[in-house]
Amino acid sequence: TAEGNVFSPLQMVLYPAVSRYADVLLTMENRQNRDEISQLLSMHVLDHVLTSRTRVQRHNRRIKELTASSESQTANADNSTDLLDEGDDRWRDQGYTRPKVLVLFPTRGTCWIFVKQMIRLLGDAAMVDNMDRFDEEYGPPAMSEDGSDDEEEDTARVRRKAILKQKGPEWNELFGDDVNDDDDFKLGMSLTPNVVKSAGKKRRNVAGNADNGSGASGVSVKLFAEFYRSDIILSSPIGLKMVTTKKDDDDEDEETPTDVDFLSSIDICLVTRSDVLLMQNWDHVNGVLDCLNQQPKQISDIDFSRVRNYFLEGQGAHWRQLILVSSFADPHILSTFRRHSKNVEGQLKIKKKIPSDKASICDVMVRVKQVFQRVTCQSVTEVGSSRLRYFSDHVLPKLMRLKQKHTLIYIQSYFDFVAVRNLLLKREVDFVSVTEYARISEVSRGRARFLQGRKDIMLYTGRAHFFLRHKIKGARHLIFFGLPEYPEFYPAVVNMLNEGLSDKVQEEEDDVSRMPMSSLALYSKFDAHQLERIVGTSHCDRLVRGEKTSYMFC
Repeated sequence: TAEGNVFSPLQMVLYPAVSRYADVLLTMENRQNRDEISQLLSMHVLDHVLTSRTRVQRHNRRIKELTASSESQTANADNSTDLLDEGDDRWRDQGYTRPKVLVLFPTRGTCWIFVKQMIRLLGDAAMVDNMDRFDEEYGPPAMSEDGSDDEEEDTARVRRKAILKQKGPEWNELFGDDVNDDDDFKLGMSLTPNVVKSAGKKRRNVAGNADNGSGASGVSVKLFAEFYRSDIILSSPIGLKMVTTKKDDDDEDEETPTDVDFLSSIDICLVTRSDVLLMQNWDHVNGVLDCLNQQPKQISDIDFSRVRNYFLEGQGAHWRQLILVSSFADPHILSTFRRHSKNVEGQLKIKKKIPSDKASICDVMVRVKQVFQRVTCQSVTEVGSSRLRYFSDHVLPKLMRLKQKHTLIYIQSYFDFVAVRNLLLKREVDFVSVTEYARISEVSRGRARFLQGRKDIMLYTGRAHFFLRHKIKGARHLIFFGLPEYPEFYPAVVNMLNEGLSDKVQEEEDDVSRMPMSSLALYSKFDAHQLERIVGTSHCDRLVRGEKTSYMFC
């Protein structure tokens, strides 16, 4: 930089802990700092792999020299004991298997960005195999340019762009038309430093120029390498789970681990975009972390004289670095970090406090009284049942008594959605639902009936909003059955109130349907993380520990 600093302020905070291989939990990632965090972590991964590979190559050459010297001069006793004189532990420079780093991603597009960043850090001298295949399978999908002058197609294209723009830049970076959003993949990547001579097979360097491999220096990178010949494994949790588990023949619901030996010597485990993985299926992440640093079952190809002592003693997990990166703190993420963080170098947790003027509730543009109702419960296992009981005893009877229409119920958890749906069916309430599993035709039909007032209540799940970003029209009353994980979802959903309801339609409705708009959020003391992001740190303490159970924001 102009000031002469190599790192940004955030990187200078992270680097000491990352470089000494301490476990790191970072829950303050956003679009503004994502690149600098990714750059630091990719540099750390490359430094670890290249340092390890260089050490192994140097030891291989030294052992070969000592062995050759010992064989050629067998009569000399001093030379015959050179290997022993330099100490057996000197050569312990590796694990049971070659893979050293595991990086988990939510989509192929995020993996493509990370690999591209690593290759840029290697410089122009890096020679990359299978780059074209990688761009084809992981890069942006090819856009059809037929040059058609069809007016209908042009109109549809313009309408599609307008819809994507409404979904926001964050959504488009993950699921837009110009990114690869596939979540089932696995990729092996090998790095060989100080390449002097290679075969005549043509490869591409970072600048995109072809090279015949004769006398190239720098680092040789091979993408799509076999796992046991890879240094870095880049995968999605579901992709790795498909490789490491299989269905039990006796019980189809039971899954048994298969070959996980390639994960036995992981030194660094990096989980990127943990908040997105949480929306997919966090159990897959826990399943992958459970497979790390286990003792291998196949030992035929292992040189135990080169394996580090802590791996032999079954203590690999205590020397493994775990890095979790997320845009927010969540109980599931915190629990996983607490369970799998065993590093002898300690932990670093970085969390951002939310000032009241920066809370997401400040982005609400609709004039509506927002009521936050605290539901009393004694333990985290009772949160769901306590919230459902409060909704059944206090909220639902009022809705049925007033025959309130245009009521949108936002439900963060799918399990809570099933419970609320069953309750409404039992009470014979007229409603529609929009979930992440519903067909497009069902969603369109349900949204139309809700807007027209033919259905009084709509159930809308948090994961459906995350993956689809629907703009629900026809709502005048909003109930949050649990707070959204993403703080920006709260103002986005509240700002939907009165969307699509014209004055003419409201005049035709009865007085009950034209009552003032309302917003009710049900929360418990165990929802403090979500609450802090919505109302700010200072307000959160008051809402969680205050004597009152109801609070209003206008």
